[in-house]
Amino acid sequence: MKSPSRLEVREGTDINLYNQVLLPLYGTDAVESVVQYSLSLAETYDAALHVLSIQDEGHTGLESDQVTTQEEWNAAAEIEPVVEQAHALGLNVIPAVDSGHPPSVIRQYAEENDIDLLVHQKPKQNRLARVLRRDISSRIIQTAPLPVLTIPDRSPFNPVGSSATSQFTDVLVPTNGYDEASVAFKHGLQIAKRHDATLHGLLVVDEQSYSSRPGYTWREVTDSWEQRGKRLLEDITEKTASFDVPVRTTLSYGQAQQEILEYTEVNDIDLVTMGTRGLTGIRRLLQRSVAAHVIEEADCPVLTINRTTAELKKHPYTFLRKANQNRMSRLC
Repeated sequence: MKSPSRLEVREGTDINLYNQVLLPLYGTDAVESVVQYSLSLAETYDAALHVLSIQDEGHTGLESDQVTTQEEWNAAAEIEPVVEQAHALGLNVIPAVDSGHPPSVIRQYAEENDIDLLVHQKPKQNRLARVLRRDISSRIIQTAPLPVLTIPDRSPFNPVGSSATSQFTDVLVPTNGYDEASVAFKHGLQIAKRHDATLHGLLVVDEQSYSSRPGYTWREVTDSWEQRGKRLLEDITEKTASFDVPVRTTLSYGQAQQEILEYTEVNDIDLVTMGTRGLTGIRRLLQRSVAAHVIEEADCPVLTINRTTAELKKHPYTFLRKANQNRMSRLC
């Protein structure tokens, strides 16, 4: 995928990014911090909140057409407290119950209901589970065709109904110029504008980039990334200033995930928006992506844009045509 030297922000400041917010519940009881962030975001953006309870066939041992009425009632009971909280706030809440493998159910529901944002619980399983693709949370983050906001298991800074729009005060956007990071910057900028927050742009000259440039010395690779990084950060400053959003930019050196995590701690960041390209095959066995590291270790919410979402934003008609073809092939 091409790595542009400039970031594109085509939408104006009056664009509402999130009109349909999805909160999926499956496997365990709803984590309070995840529920509160979902309610707060729906309130802030005047969005419809979809609360989807999923009966995982892998846990029940039943096919989707064998789920009993009692199990459906149990699933509905799980989301009732969330629905009641949403109604108390005057939100447009849409409860739903489905069964199947959660990543597939969420993807289909998101496509059919034009979901703009998925609010999700921080993955809890160990590294072995991730490697074997048994960690449902990680699969959703990597494959869902929409932005995913991953929430750690802790209380939000501001409860719903009390200054919800000031929930985020410092938004960090790590960038590398790839499509995923460019779309993540757009989201970070819009969120910072809506919440009157400061946007922090960060580009890390990663030591690992040297291994991907055979035939070049470390100094040559560093110089190339420095020049490119300065252009990208200058572009962030220019675009952010045009939105009247306070901005700080930093060029640092080291391992990307460590630099990002250190920056979030030192600068009291309360939201990270970043791209994730994902890892497959042998690379998945040997290492995690930068985004996976940040999601696992950060104490603040992390909004990720994966490759599928970035392609949808850049080439919507091609992407939708492929999606329709895949849907028709499943029906045949």
